Amino acid sequence: MDPVETADGAPGGRAARDRAVELDFAAGHEEALARAYERWGTLVHGLAVRAVGPVDADDVTQQVFISAWKDRDRYDPERGPLAGWLVGITRHRITDALRRRAALREQPWDPTHPDGPPAGPGPGAVVEGADRSVETIDVREEVERLEQPQRRIVELAYWDDLTHAEISQRTGLPLGTVKSHLRRTLVRLRGRLGGAGGTA
Repeated sequence: MDPVETADGAPGGRAARDRAVELDFAAGHEEALARAYERWGTLVHGLAVRAVGPVDADDVTQQVFISAWKDRDRYDPERGPLAGWLVGITRHRITDALRRRAALREQPWDPTHPDGPPAGPGPGAVVEGADRSVETIDVREEVERLEQPQRRIVELAYWDDLTHAEISQRTGLPLGTVKSHLRRTLVRLRGRLGGAGGTA
């Protein structure tokens, strides 16, 4: 069985670099913050864009990494990957941003105000959007916790939208192995997220 590919073409290369960043981050090495942002900033920003839009996404992303660095003593690399921890912080910052947006829309409107009534969805729609965003981030956080090759297979299937055959070709895994890994992993994810299907 061929090993799952990594970004630099060497099995375990990315995992080893990620581990080094996690250990340095937990130890408080200042350069680790920049390395963490370089590695996972796109992930955090992408989640923020989908939840709060491009205008507020930069602010949310900055808040996530500032909060992570301030609370770095609470991160334990032995308990889970830094990416998952950052996604958890992102979930809270997105919820905060959407609830602030909802609170602003709940403020009474002055009919004499020259700008007219506030535009956009009401507070109920904003809070409902926050709940949907949190559900999406919960899924992403659970995927970050998966072991390889299951994590890679799920990412290729649902974030890169590849077929089973394409995943088999990309990873070098047999088609049957790809299908069985994906099926068992999805059952486990549904169980962890409280959905139907239970655990494998």
